[in-house]
Amino acid sequence: ERRELLEAVHLDPGVRRLAANPLLLTILALMRRQGVTLPERRVELYDRYVETLLSSWNRARGLGRPSAQDLDVVETMRILAPLALWMHQVNPGVGLVKQGELERKLIAIYAERREAEPERAARQFLADVREHAGLILERGAGQYGFIHLTFEEYLAAVGIARLGQRERGLVVNVLAEHIDDPAWQEVALLTIGYLGIVQQWEEVASDVVEALLVRRPGAPGQAVVVAGEAVADAWPGGVTPACKEKVVWALVETLE
Repeated sequence: ERRELLEAVHLDPGVRRLAANPLLLTILALMRRQGVTLPERRVELYDRYVETLLSSWNRARGLGRPSAQDLDVVETMRILAPLALWMHQVNPGVGLVKQGELERKLIAIYAERREAEPERAARQFLADVREHAGLILERGAGQYGFIHLTFEEYLAAVGIARLGQRERGLVVNVLAEHIDDPAWQEVALLTIGYLGIVQQWEEVASDVVEALLVRRPGAPGQAVVVAGEAVADAWPGGVTPACKEKVVWALVETLE
């Protein structure tokens, strides 16, 4: 098992980046113990990570003691995704927000979802993800953040991808707005990957990529490069062959 885990870590740069963190390496080992085959694509790995943290992390670290509360993965993600997107918008690349601001945003999210008692729900949610999953931690006096910046990036990508349920143009707008910002690069790639691989909406992912090719926001060639990296990340299966072909031609044109 140790050999297989080390091979998986060394073969994939995305896995290697996560394994550099002791806690995340521990969760990787837990996933291997559970017989989970580590996926080759980062977006699938993040998906498994979050599910493991929300569902079985407490049982594993209990070491035989009665298990703590498991969180509903689907319902928790519906809160975490817009929360992470907001955090990345207000403080990109830093991963920290003040406790009062975090609580107000959670209350607003629950109010939008027509929760009967949004203040109580927000307090309970923050306590649950902090105590039972360890996803959000107090990092310094009165400041909160995700256990690793990569989780904020992934969950922000999920938040953007979920905008596509209403209109895919909203996804294009957010990605276009931040196309030149290095702090949003990974978020852009994970958004396309989440749409095409996790959600299996390869046509939606392709539409978003092609819209960026048409709009070409940012510095000359920047949108085309991001589109190329996103397709390379999501291939095979995350985008359509026709989309891949268009991106290849756009990259050739840009190079010329």
